[in-house]
Amino acid sequence: MAYDGELVKMQNGRWARFQRCQVYRPGVADAGETMLLIAVELEERYQQLLDEAADSLAEYRSQGVPVQVRLAPDAQGLTLHPETQASVTVN
Repeated sequence: MAYDGELVKMQNGRWARFQRCQVYRPGVADAGETMLLIAVELEERYQQLLDEAADSLAEYRSQGVPVQVRLAPDAQGLTLHPETQASVTVN
């Protein structure tokens, strides 16, 4: 299950971010109230940033350091954040 803003790597190797979009249907009483969550492929500059971040993330995790990658709200960069013990999941 995806959430609004989640970054995912698609099967074709490209990165996308899930975003909530309103659905408008002409002549329908609830037009604009229906929401869909869709994956929107990111621009090329973000593809490279995320590929580099994924490599760093894998390196940290291989050393046992749990981190998350976050895209800045202004979409101008990425940051790696240590995960708190409460957010770490064990498989």
